[in-house]
Amino acid sequence: MAANTTAAKTAQAEPTRCECSRYSVLVNVRENGTDGDLVWDAELTTGCTATTKRTFAPGHDAKLKSALIKWGAEGHEVTRDDDGVNTVADASTHAAKFPFGHMVAAGIARAEAKAAEKAERAAARAARKTAPKTPKKVTAKVGRATFTGHMDGDHFVYEVKGKERRTLKFTAI
Repeated sequence: MAANTTAAKTAQAEPTRCECSRYSVLVNVRENGTDGDLVWDAELTTGCTATTKRTFAPGHDAKLKSALIKWGAEGHEVTRDDDGVNTVADASTHAAKFPFGHMVAAGIARAEAKAAEKAERAAARAARKTAPKTPKKVTAKVGRATFTGHMDGDHFVYEVKGKERRTLKFTAI
């Protein structure tokens, strides 16, 4: 029995390509105007060319995890090439096969929430820019009297007995 286990341990597995090299994303898929075929501008991959006797080369599970999170957050469909058989699904579905699958799903949700918050901030900023600005209240002395009004360029604008007055001769308090 000991000879069988020793033989199994010493048998060398043949190196195969790293699992992270099997995943890719087609970017900017669009319809060709003449014949209706789909055309893409680029194919994103993890860039892995390693071979290993294991599933992943050292550190490449993290490389695949970060790529799946990025691609999932961008909303891409991920393609897995299993030696000629292509499987297309979302990033979470592909990641569910690995122990880090829950981390990919959480990372995608976190990235989507961050993008939604960023969009809200941009909308609020745009609303503030288009909202009419209220003039800043300024207190100034005109002659011997003190008035509260606002600045309009170099002029101090204030009200006296319901009428608007403007002056260049004032002292800000």
